[in-house]
Amino acid sequence: MTLNETYFDQRASTYGDLSWHVEYAERLVELAELPPGISVLDAATGTGLAALAAARAIGPAGEVVGVDISAGMLREAEALLAKSGLPNIRYQKADATDLREFAPGSFDAVLCSSSVLYLDAARALAAWHQVLRPGGILAYSAMREGFPAASRVFRECAAEVGVAMTDPMAELGSEDASRAACEQAGFRVDRFVDGMVHRPPAPPADLWRGFAATPLHPKAPAAEPRFLARMAELHDDPTICDMPVLFVLARKNATDLPKVGAPARRALAGAGYTNLEQLADVTEAELLRLHGMGPKAMGMLREALSRHGLSFRTD
Repeated sequence: MTLNETYFDQRASTYGDLSWHVEYAERLVELAELPPGISVLDAATGTGLAALAAARAIGPAGEVVGVDISAGMLREAEALLAKSGLPNIRYQKADATDLREFAPGSFDAVLCSSSVLYLDAARALAAWHQVLRPGGILAYSAMREGFPAASRVFRECAAEVGVAMTDPMAELGSEDASRAACEQAGFRVDRFVDGMVHRPPAPPADLWRGFAATPLHPKAPAAEPRFLARMAELHDDPTICDMPVLFVLARKNATDLPKVGAPARRALAGAGYTNLEQLADVTEAELLRLHGMGPKAMGMLREALSRHGLSFRTD
């Protein structure tokens, strides 16, 4: 069992009690504009709040698969699903950054609500790119870098006692960072939408326990007195626990075909094949029937498919 799994198993029973989690997930699904009847992966689904919203959005002809590393979270998700009566969701224990058990191009959309701060951004985006079809929808929510302010104070106090901590939202918590990460992974960002989660200030001791328990940072017990004193000074600030958020809406780019010879290029274009992912839906025999396709071009296509985890269809 990993540290993250243990942490979320411990949080599972109370996670759904926080109303902002529900509103946050529903807002992400609203912005994603999921069409009816599609297949959706809810990555790091937790208790399934975004999965439930997505299932209602796509209707009974669609399907939502929710994955999470925490068995405890998935038990809570199953309980909420039973109460909902929705027939088009299933849950599976899996790492949201390693989705090799799903075939490439399995989903029309991937969602991730309020969980990217716990994930390795590059690994997560690569995994989501792999399971999305070309043109598929990616929608995730990210807390803005540097927030909530109380967490920034926690890291500053840790640094003062010699424990360096990075902001877990540095990778995705701004427009520039998210755009760069998405483009590197093969996505085109369509738009960003701002949001805000207002949370009342919590007692400094409660904040310390929460930050100290998270798997996101190394331990820094020597920082506790500094943090408690600093937060006591700031406790009257009503925004100290507010979380400005960024909703990111993107699409998977199609992969260009390799530069085959002119006869093969004309044959592919004439048959309507303009990207590599389309070729995963045809057999080699079907392509070889196209006038202009020869062994050299087929070899180049086969190699390109393999590099991207794809292959020709086999019947």
